[in-house]
Amino acid sequence: MRQIQSQLFIVVMVLAAFYLQFEVISPFETEVFPHTDDHYSSLLFLPHGVKILLAFMFGFVALPAIFIGRLLAGILLLDSPVYDALVGTVFGCVAIFTPVAFINVAFKKKWYAGINFNENYTINTFHIFIILVLLSTFLNVVLHSAYYHVEATIMMPFRYFVGDILGSVLIFTLLMLARKYIFQYFLRKAHD
Repeated sequence: MRQIQSQLFIVVMVLAAFYLQFEVISPFETEVFPHTDDHYSSLLFLPHGVKILLAFMFGFVALPAIFIGRLLAGILLLDSPVYDALVGTVFGCVAIFTPVAFINVAFKKKWYAGINFNENYTINTFHIFIILVLLSTFLNVVLHSAYYHVEATIMMPFRYFVGDILGSVLIFTLLMLARKYIFQYFLRKAHD
C-alpha cells in the first residue's frame, strides 16, 4: 500500500509541476520574453527540477511514476500526439535516471537507490544534487534538441539548458526552505 501511495504522490507531483509550468510560468514568460522556439523550452522549467528531485530522493523506485506522470502531462496538458509524448517521456527519463545511476555508482554501492540522508558522503548533498542537475540537464538538452531541432532556432538548446538548471535550483531552494517539514514527512513515510 505504501508503494502505491508513493507512486501516486510522484505522479501527482510531476503532473502538478507540468500544470504550473504550462498554465502559469510559460504564458507569463511568453509575454515577457517572446520567442519563436517551440513552447516546450523555457527559461525556468520547474518539471525538470521536480523530476530530478524525486529521482534523487526515491531512486529508481520513482521511474514508473515519473514515466507515467510525464506521459500523462504530454498527452493531457500539452496536447501532444501520443508518439511525441512518448518520445519526450523516454528522453526525459533517460536524462534523469542515467545520471542518478552514475552518481549512485560513484558515491555508494546501490546504483538504483535514492539518496540516504543519514549516510555521510564524501561531498555534501547539495553538491551531489548539483552534479546530478548538470549531468541530467546536459543529456536532456542533447536529446530534446536533436529531436525538436527542425522546428527551433539556435536558441532552443540554450533555453533548455538555462531553464532546466534554473528550474532545478529553484526547486532545490524551495525544498531547503521547507526541508524540516518535508524531511520529517518523508522519514515518517519511509519508516512506516
